[in-house]
Amino acid sequence: MPGVDRFLSKSLEIVIKKDLDDETEYRIKRAMFEEYGLSIRQSVEDIEKLLHIRKDFLGESNDLSLKKYLKKICNVKKSKDGKLFEITILDESLKKSILEKLGDDESRRIILATVGREHTNSEVLESEKISTTSGYRKINVLIRDGFLIRSKSKLIETRRSVEQYITFYDRIVFEMKKNHLILTVIVNKKTMQSSSLFPFLFI
Repeated sequence: MPGVDRFLSKSLEIVIKKDLDDETEYRIKRAMFEEYGLSIRQSVEDIEKLLHIRKDFLGESNDLSLKKYLKKICNVKKSKDGKLFEITILDESLKKSILEKLGDDESRRIILATVGREHTNSEVLESEKISTTSGYRKINVLIRDGFLIRSKSKLIETRRSVEQYITFYDRIVFEMKKNHLILTVIVNKKTMQSSSLFPFLFI
């Protein structure tokens, strides 16, 4: 499941690029595309490929840089019972992305309809009475940014197989402290451990 990886990928790409000079960034991007057909952001969902390229070009022999980058984006801790993981978002641009999606009426309704419940795109738009013109566009953005993940296929009346989607997280918690917004994404153990970033989120 790419949910956690895709959710963090844009922020991680930005942090990685800030740490590279223009020539090195170009060479890494070119090598990544030539060898794997991926961008840096796409490689986050298969992080070993990015680590392999960085080792070739930067001589990195361990994953400390990746862990350092991730610590700029979020903090992760396990719940007391070990069944859930709490991802506290540190990256302001990611916070803004979450708030923008939840602030948009249609996007928020799509998200709420798929928290803990699998639905096809058409089921969500029909139940929430959202037009297909804007609805499919917003669903695609939510999938692209990792808010929704593909769960399984479903046979519909025409015997055609269509994909069902669900949020990768169980809930999002907001807390206001003075002038500081604390935003925490709660993810279950199975989804968290399916992330290719999972081994690198702890130091």
